Amino acid sequence: MKKTLFLSLLSALLPLGMTAASYTLGRVSVHDPSIVWEPESKTYYIFGSHRGNARTTDLMRWSNVSVLWQSATSSNASNTVAYSTPQVTKVTKGGVEYDLNFNAYAWAKRGSSNYSIDGNLWAPDVIYNKKMGKWCMYMSVNGDYWYSSIVLLTADKIYGPYRYQAPVVISGFHTGTSYKDTDLEIVIGKQSSLPSRYAVGNNWGRRYPNCIDPCVFYDEHGKLWMSYGSWSGGIYMLQLNEDNGLRDYDVTYTLKGSGDGITVDPYFGKKIAGGYYSSGEASYIEYINGYYYLFVTNGGLAAGGVADDYNNGGYQMRVFRSLLPDGPYLDSHSQAALYPSYLLNFGAKESDGNRGVNILGAYTKWGNQVNGGAGERSGERSQGHNSIIAAEDGRTYLVYHTRFQNWDERHQVRVHQVFQNKNKWLVAAPFEYTGEKVTSADIATTQQIATDKIAGKYKLLTHQYKLDHTKKATATPVDVELKSDGTITGSVTGTWSIEEGTSYINVKIGAVNYHGVMVEQTLEPTDTKVPAFTALAETTGVTVWGYRYGEPTTGVMAVEAAPEYGKDYLFDLQGRKMTGTLKPGLYIRNGKKVMIK
Repeated sequence: MKKTLFLSLLSALLPLGMTAASYTLGRVSVHDPSIVWEPESKTYYIFGSHRGNARTTDLMRWSNVSVLWQSATSSNASNTVAYSTPQVTKVTKGGVEYDLNFNAYAWAKRGSSNYSIDGNLWAPDVIYNKKMGKWCMYMSVNGDYWYSSIVLLTADKIYGPYRYQAPVVISGFHTGTSYKDTDLEIVIGKQSSLPSRYAVGNNWGRRYPNCIDPCVFYDEHGKLWMSYGSWSGGIYMLQLNEDNGLRDYDVTYTLKGSGDGITVDPYFGKKIAGGYYSSGEASYIEYINGYYYLFVTNGGLAAGGVADDYNNGGYQMRVFRSLLPDGPYLDSHSQAALYPSYLLNFGAKESDGNRGVNILGAYTKWGNQVNGGAGERSGERSQGHNSIIAAEDGRTYLVYHTRFQNWDERHQVRVHQVFQNKNKWLVAAPFEYTGEKVTSADIATTQQIATDKIAGKYKLLTHQYKLDHTKKATATPVDVELKSDGTITGSVTGTWSIEEGTSYINVKIGAVNYHGVMVEQTLEPTDTKVPAFTALAETTGVTVWGYRYGEPTTGVMAVEAAPEYGKDYLFDLQGRKMTGTLKPGLYIRNGKKVMIK
């Protein structure tokens, strides 16, 4: 009732044609969200760790799905039973059939005497396999000491129930004869003992992957691939069999490199990113208009603010691209996603040369994010473990989970539209997706903001590398002015230009050139529309965001609240009439928004 009253009152105060919010943002908390489109119901689903899931038809109003998609048997057995009983117990290589009866639960349990599988079903990825006619879920069954596996589950409907079929790849056979319980010998042939390159005990994490965090995708030619891995030895890639969704045992990989520098392994496939225990997880690959884009999240997933290395946060998405699905993947300044040695790649002491495009990072005081108090929770930090989708509607969307500046370890899902700049690097819209109509194709063929509407005062936010997450540092905006003569003045100086007939904008700040996109954005939670840009400095990997704001009403009503000029009252955004001394912020007077500083 309160929400309805607020929207009705605010709508009445706003100018004709503008509504308080012509959209609804329904929030959900799904960790590690992987997005997939279900065409029959025209619905997007996200699947995440700990069996979290949600759905939406508009990428704004999310709702949790209260169905048992996590059930891995038709009889809703417990996870200990479900992941112990694969449905596929024979696989084929070279026309020869081999037995494979892999107990994923028992394997993961090897690393801990008090292991519980319920909290270790991580980061599934779901895709529809046309040849199989099945929804395929690739689930991480995590175990301590790298006793992990990625297994395939299938269902007839996207909401399940999903049933465990067979393993796709297994890690942790680093001692003794444990490899006999895996498919290692199916892949590389019979072994009298564990090959020495795998017999590395607790040094496994520098050389080989932890088999979690799958991303499964079709390339432009219809071949099926899976990237996977987390921290440890890096991100690897395997080609899958389109007929059954499992690894393609007929695809062989020739050993390349030695020691911790192995880049191709006969069992694990091709290493495409990370390595040497440098941070990096949650690989996600999407083919968009000529390139395969690889997202990897660096850092610790926590909100930060504590001193130890893992829990100090720093979660940040980095982007690379390639012309081929299995790489090589490079960032915009030609640094490889594949690491040559251990390098610290997040936080204030980052030492890897800022590897990977920083598409966005921790930020506060942006748009209508409030300053101080409980509202500071809306400042985003520790964003990552994303997915991305080139959608049926002609747009591309980045979907990730984020923690907040002052909201402990709670997290929510966010969606931003993503564009290619003129050099085909990805840039993310500066605000959440709220139903904007511009498509990816429109960017190159239409000018969304007329040139004479661009000049004005802007908030400019730079997504820096090397934030000190132990102190919960964030990027914050500064004031600049884009002048009609093409210059930029204010907190930074430079120049700007728009490429007529397109939405491509070029911004030069100091000596650094940024190439990006100028579009209309919504200052949520209102329906205020503003010109905004997102741009990348390809020589450095740094992204900037900007949005134009109205001329501030400085000092007006700052002491005497809501003076009456006829019916000229002052209201806050909740529709409450103001009295007393005002705090700085956004208000409404006579149907228009005013900023009190």
